[in-house]
Amino acid sequence: MPSPGLLIHQTHFLHGGIETSLISLLQSLSGGPFRLGLSLTYPTEELERHFRARLPADVTLHVLAPEPWLARCRQLKTQRRLGPLGKLYEEVLLPPVRKPLVARRFRQIASGYDVVVDYDMSLSRLTGRLAQPTMGYSHFSLGHFAAHNPRRLRKIQRQCEQHYDRLALLNDAMLQEARQLLPQVAHKFVRLYNAIDLAAIRERAAQPADVPAQPYIVSVGRLQETQKDFSTLLRAYARLVEQTACPERLVIVGDGPSRGALEALARSLGLADRVDFVGFQSNPHAWVRRARLMAYSSKMEGLPNVLLEALAAGQFVISTDCPVGPHEILDGGRAGLLVPVGDAAALAEAMHRGLTDAALRERTLARAAEHVEQMGFGPTAAAFTACVRDLLPAHRLQSAAGATA
Repeated sequence: MPSPGLLIHQTHFLHGGIETSLISLLQSLSGGPFRLGLSLTYPTEELERHFRARLPADVTLHVLAPEPWLARCRQLKTQRRLGPLGKLYEEVLLPPVRKPLVARRFRQIASGYDVVVDYDMSLSRLTGRLAQPTMGYSHFSLGHFAAHNPRRLRKIQRQCEQHYDRLALLNDAMLQEARQLLPQVAHKFVRLYNAIDLAAIRERAAQPADVPAQPYIVSVGRLQETQKDFSTLLRAYARLVEQTACPERLVIVGDGPSRGALEALARSLGLADRVDFVGFQSNPHAWVRRARLMAYSSKMEGLPNVLLEALAAGQFVISTDCPVGPHEILDGGRAGLLVPVGDAAALAEAMHRGLTDAALRERTLARAAEHVEQMGFGPTAAAFTACVRDLLPAHRLQSAAGATA
């Protein structure tokens, strides 16, 4: 009997944590019980430069819109380089042609698989309900959407009602709040941690890297202020420098649309010669491992890989206690320090403690090394495999019942 086919879909690959977690999931499943496929709507430079080489050899890659006339303007749009005529083409003229074409191509590809995973929850607006059992992935807090974007929450409810047989939430806190907010579809929710290759992270963290010669504090993430809030980190670092004259530099690893504004803020705070914006790094683990500590200032998260990877690399971590992942990853503050969202003073104080309190560092790092083991490839792959296997007989029974009704 042939192996069940599992097709995972993502719109495209950029420089984000979701892309990294998807690669890790595929790596954790490689060589396992499924015949693996990865579907992308658009090709990107990031796919070719940084991610294709990391795809396991047994993953079949399908790109739905590889032609330049379908993909080029979308690529320019993500890079914020699309002009007025390009926007007219991309947003008005092309969608009526592209959407049915891409949907048809996806359905043809999906016909060769038994289960579909909608990893960025984009398929429902593209294809509608699929013949195969389908699982969505929510990477962000539903509680945040309830407070700040109720329209998005209603959309997720419709997706669960009409398109998904399961919806994966990334941690226990996300699962609990989802059940409270959407009780009508709570029976479809399942908690699945991101897959983290602990051994590979530790190996990469030990590799050489062109890091600053001076001691430094590091932060890693996409430079997008609507979520990551590097502004608070910069203000906290300015307070730390002013109040303690710390010798550590601040190194920000990552790129994104807010980089220019953040560089301007660093200059206005008098930090131009103390903050290094080093852009995207193919091996951020080496930068994290060599820092004195890692600080993270996000406004909202699901299960941020960067925190898990820092723990795996043996780094002391400070994070905002944002909804919802950091609290669980850092074991309620025992595996890393937690501070309120947007509180520059609290973040500065936590960084000072992390740099100067040797007993705190020793105790926290010991707990972190123990706590992160549950996020490894083995436990996550086993839980994901069990979830997918559960979908197969349930879907076949539903299909048989529908055929005889």
